[in-house]
Amino acid sequence: MNIKEFFAQEGEIIDSALDKFLPENAEPEIITKAMRYSIFAGGKRLRPILLLSTYRATGGKWINKILPSACAVEMIHTYSLIHDDLPAMDNDDFRRSKPSCHKMFGEAIAILAGDALFAKSFEVLQKTKVSAEKIWKVNKMISSAVGTDGIIGGQVMDIISTSDNKDKNLLKYIHSHKTGKFISVCMVIGAILADAYKDEVNSIKRIGDLLGFAFQIVDDILDVKSTKKTMGKSVHKDAVKKKLTYPAVYGLEKSRKKTVQLLEKTKAIFHNELKHRDTIKLENIAEFIVNRAY
Repeated sequence: MNIKEFFAQEGEIIDSALDKFLPENAEPEIITKAMRYSIFAGGKRLRPILLLSTYRATGGKWINKILPSACAVEMIHTYSLIHDDLPAMDNDDFRRSKPSCHKMFGEAIAILAGDALFAKSFEVLQKTKVSAEKIWKVNKMISSAVGTDGIIGGQVMDIISTSDNKDKNLLKYIHSHKTGKFISVCMVIGAILADAYKDEVNSIKRIGDLLGFAFQIVDDILDVKSTKKTMGKSVHKDAVKKKLTYPAVYGLEKSRKKTVQLLEKTKAIFHNELKHRDTIKLENIAEFIVNRAY
C-alpha cells in the first residue's frame, strides 16, 4: 500500500468517527453546517493519522478506543484553519480548494464555528477509552500545545514579525510553536495511549519536533514554488505580507536542504532508538511530510 492509499484508508476511518461526533441534525443548524463544512472539506488528516500510526507503532492494539483523541486533534486543527483564513488573520478566501468558512457563512459564524470545534474537541477527547489519569495527561498536553506556549504563541509572533528583521531565533520560535508543537504532541499522545516505554515516548517527541519543524518549512517553500490549484489555497502570500519565513531568511535552496537534514535526523532516531518497533508507516509519513507537493 502506497502512502496515498494509506492516507485514504486512514482518512475513511477518521471521517466515519467525525461524522458520529458531529451529527448533521445538531442545533443550531447554521453552526453545525459551518462546522461540518470545514471539517469535511477534504484535508489530509495528517495529525490524527500521526496519532493513530504512532499508537500502532508503539504497541497499541485497540484503535476504536482511541479514535476520539484522533478526532479531537483534527477538530482543533480545523478550528485553527478557520481562524487563520479570517480577514483579520491571513485573509484567505480559499481552503482545500473550496471557499473558506467565512466566505460561505460570514465572518461571525466562521469565528463561532472555529470556537465550537475547539470546545467540541475537548468534549470528544473525554470519550477516549483509557484511564482518567491518561485522559488528564493528554488533555494537559493538548492544552499546552494549542495555547500561548504553542499554536497561539507562534501565531502571535508570526503576525507581529516581518522579514525586514531576519531574526533566526524568532523564526525558529514561530515555526516550532505555530506548527511544530501540535504535530509533535499528536505523536506523543499516540505513544502515551499505547503505554509506550518512557524512553520511546522521549524518542517519539524528538521525532515529532523535527517533523513539525520540517512541515512548516515545506509550507514556506510551497508558498513560493507551488500553485493555488495544487495547494487548494492562495500562494505567494508570505512575500506580499513580508512574513518571516525560511525562504525569506535562508533562500529556497538552503530551506530545502534543511528539510532533508531534519528528515535524516528522524530516520536516525527511528533506526537507532526505535529499532525494535515497526515504524515503517511513520517513516513513510515522515518522507511524505518532507517531499509533499501540497
